[in-house]
Amino acid sequence: MTTESSAQIAPDLARTQLTTRSLSPQNSWKLFLASFLALYFELVIIRYLSTEVRAFAYLKNLPLIASFFGIGLGMILGAPHKPLRSAFPAVGLVLFVVTAFAGVFHLRHIPLPRADYYVWGSFPDVSKVVIPLRFLSEILSILALVVVFFLVLGGIVGEYLAQLEPLRGYGINLLGSLAGVGVFTGLAYLSLPPLAWTFLGFLCLVPFFRQSRLALALFMLTVAATSRIEPTTFWSPYYRIDLHPYPQPAGWSTTPAYELEVNHDFHQHILNLSPDFLSRYADFEPNHSAQTNYQIPYHVMPHPRQVLVVGAGTGNDVAGALRHGAEHVDAVEIDPVILKLGKRFHPEHPYASPRVTIYNDDARAFFKKTHNTYDLIVFGFLDSHTLLSSLSSLRLDNFVYTRESFQEAARLLRPEGAIVVSFSSGRSFVNQRMYATLKRAFGESPQVFEAGYVQGLSFVVRKIHPAPPVEGLTEISSQIANKNSGNLIATDQWPFLYLANRRIPMSILWIVVLFLMGAFYLVRKTVTLPRLASRESLHLFFLGAGFLLLETKGVMELSLLFGSTWTVNAVVIASFLGMGLLANALVKFHPFPRSIAYAVLFLLLLFSVLLPYSLLGGLSGPLKVLAAAVIVGLPVFFSGMIFSRSFRDVTSPAQGLGVNLLGAVVGGTLENGVMIGGTLSLGILAVLVYAFSAVFVPRTKALGL
Repeated sequence: MTTESSAQIAPDLARTQLTTRSLSPQNSWKLFLASFLALYFELVIIRYLSTEVRAFAYLKNLPLIASFFGIGLGMILGAPHKPLRSAFPAVGLVLFVVTAFAGVFHLRHIPLPRADYYVWGSFPDVSKVVIPLRFLSEILSILALVVVFFLVLGGIVGEYLAQLEPLRGYGINLLGSLAGVGVFTGLAYLSLPPLAWTFLGFLCLVPFFRQSRLALALFMLTVAATSRIEPTTFWSPYYRIDLHPYPQPAGWSTTPAYELEVNHDFHQHILNLSPDFLSRYADFEPNHSAQTNYQIPYHVMPHPRQVLVVGAGTGNDVAGALRHGAEHVDAVEIDPVILKLGKRFHPEHPYASPRVTIYNDDARAFFKKTHNTYDLIVFGFLDSHTLLSSLSSLRLDNFVYTRESFQEAARLLRPEGAIVVSFSSGRSFVNQRMYATLKRAFGESPQVFEAGYVQGLSFVVRKIHPAPPVEGLTEISSQIANKNSGNLIATDQWPFLYLANRRIPMSILWIVVLFLMGAFYLVRKTVTLPRLASRESLHLFFLGAGFLLLETKGVMELSLLFGSTWTVNAVVIASFLGMGLLANALVKFHPFPRSIAYAVLFLLLLFSVLLPYSLLGGLSGPLKVLAAAVIVGLPVFFSGMIFSRSFRDVTSPAQGLGVNLLGAVVGGTLENGVMIGGTLSLGILAVLVYAFSAVFVPRTKALGL
């Protein structure tokens, strides 16, 4: 028998054995459960870390990258060795205890180097050495725990994936992942606390650790660590929300003010600014300091009939409009729990008024949907404290403060209407960019007033003439105009209001570089590099990197089309998994030529790169759905077909999928390039990465087969 014929028989024999083992229902359901747990815990840890360790609210893709690396390497290594598997419950306990008690361990507000990236809680440059070192060491230590946690989960997935025929195993993996997204989305919809997240997750881990009483005991301890429930703490799909009442003044029967924190940072007050209260308690704080801020819109437009408030929050701006005689107010707020708190606790009860219509929606999405026109549009303090998605560097509010967004708002104004943007940043470059963006959007310079409340400024634009001087307010328009070069504005293509320049902040760059160095070292120590350097592995690696870029690109584009809501984010992830599942089924039963799939994929990607980004923001109705399908859905589908076609022939399914996830780690780091090149760069990077994947298609398998 020749060597060639022996080489052919060996894979056939292995495949026959795999087919026999793949008939075992136990292997299938355990793979499903392990895949469910991997994605479910990924979402749990990203959400929990961003809530309790504030740095991760702005660095969400770091836990994502760490989890992908852990799962991918775990799959490559296969079933976890006994010492590592035995350590898993303790690692989980440490990770969740550190997160739940971040304040006790002084990790809640890890000082971020201030530099060129503004975040709430960033520190002045009091030490150019101590703060960066503390930031890097503490963030990397937490990421190391995340990697080890997912290394075991990935190993369990790989253990059962290796026992199934590749496409069948991959399909079950996708189904389990889809279930993980669905379950966590359901928990978010129900506004359930971390206790529910951890209880469900560790309960589902029991089948894999039921032989170890110590493991089960540590799982229970971990759940107990997250069990603290406080009556003034609420969980929304976006934030942990804490409500703190101010003491009642003597002679007043209700609470006149609350402080609302999101993720342990100040977000807004709930204020009684009624004439009755202020006439009796004129010096009560914070009401006294805030009253001028909420009167500014009505100095600009004294008697508006129709008012739109975006970023309505708990209702302060809405109450102001009602006090000044508005006939009708449309109130738009993205967070459903903040809306509920406003209905329940606001002393003036603005949301109970028949003159108010409430919309739980993204401001940008509302601009596209509404057919109403307004005398006054008020942008409340809607600056966010979190990112849009773990897949993206964008913040929740980035697409609201762009030139195109302001132009959409302007189209809703009546002939003599006005827009007032209340904004608090504390950084001069952010204020200057807001000024320049408004000037470019309206073709005239805005007026800027200091409100004297929470470092707030009010930017005012009127259609016909400037606002009159306001007694007690300082106008600083000329100071901002003199400092502002106006060269860099926020647009839909580059929406980074809080980034000083077109570059990756050094704090992010250092974290990514050090993490990748550590990851490379760990791979070298545990896996022989030639094993990962084959054409097959490199092909799957670049497919993974490209797929994550597509996913990030999809989040941004669908946010423009449908709004930056948590439901859009969940739908994007679920639809990507669903598209992969559909492509996998098609390849399994009706093989599709890779050459055609590649050709269509490149055409779609080039089309999305050449398509002016501003067109997306202007679409509505059926055109939005069509654009979503062509720009987002179809590239994912054809990418999925290419992967499934290649994955069908792998000799080791667990290693193949693991290498693919290691590629996703690189894709996640490349996503940071969007801060330099804007959203357009994601499409260009995706084209290049998929071109590399085509170059490394294994020679033994023709591209067209």
